[in-house]
Amino acid sequence: MNFRYGSFFKVFRKIAKYILAMIYPVIIRIYPLPKVRSIDETLDKLIEDKLSICRFGDGEFLYIIDQLNLPFQRQIPELRFKMIEILNSDESSILVGLPIGYHSLSNLKRHSKLTWKSQIVWIYPRLKKYLPINKVFYNASMTRLYMNYDDNSKSSKYFEKVMRLWQNRDVVLIEGEKSRLGVGNNLFNLSSSVERILGPAHNAYDKYEDLIEEAKKQSKEKLILVAMGPTAKVIVYELAKVGYQAIDIGNLDVEYEWYLRGATTKVKIPGKYTSEAKGGRIVEDLINEDYYSQIIKDLSN
Repeated sequence: MNFRYGSFFKVFRKIAKYILAMIYPVIIRIYPLPKVRSIDETLDKLIEDKLSICRFGDGEFLYIIDQLNLPFQRQIPELRFKMIEILNSDESSILVGLPIGYHSLSNLKRHSKLTWKSQIVWIYPRLKKYLPINKVFYNASMTRLYMNYDDNSKSSKYFEKVMRLWQNRDVVLIEGEKSRLGVGNNLFNLSSSVERILGPAHNAYDKYEDLIEEAKKQSKEKLILVAMGPTAKVIVYELAKVGYQAIDIGNLDVEYEWYLRGATTKVKIPGKYTSEAKGGRIVEDLINEDYYSQIIKDLSN
């Protein structure tokens, strides 16, 4: 794990956030932000046109720009170069998503506004060269539908809309071995069926070729949902290029769990990998026959 994530630097990171956020208005005047569609527009596009989406967040940007190791994915040049290729892509069937902070700061909680202002100042002037000038981006936060908003009264409608993506469809989840998307809740109840391909919880790119090979055995009529950090973007991109609808679904299940609990902070979800919550990377064993019956391939080891 990169030293910047260590607890020793926590105070320094907090101070740096405030300093960087102060110059946010200057930075976005010098470097105008790209055009990013809303969450509603993004979900409508995916539902109506059955497109795919690769979603980028601050972690992926730090991976590309500062070449950092992330807590769950060490730096691999090939993965970094492939993510840059995706940002520059002009594939008509593949949307590229940028985070909510690049679309709007309105309705974000104070700490989220601070985070995105500081991240944009630190990242965007150097990221800009990887983003085509006239490209329209979509909203990567289409899976972040609850926790970071001052007013989350629209969250229920957002979750209802996102579930329409897999309504009456056969779904294949490609996920980390401890992610367990939809287990213990009704997130995928509208789907016709759910199958799972498991990969490693950490450093999933080590199994990239095996994961792609297994995914390509599936019917192209199935919807492929991928939750696997930076590796998810490359899996989605490669599958979409050969005719699958694939969606980088990321933290949707955890956001839904927080929504169901009415959580006001990012709490650990028992039995699921919860990377952003204290203690959330320590995951208990699961006793759930339905879950294990859905696993069609385990590539986690």
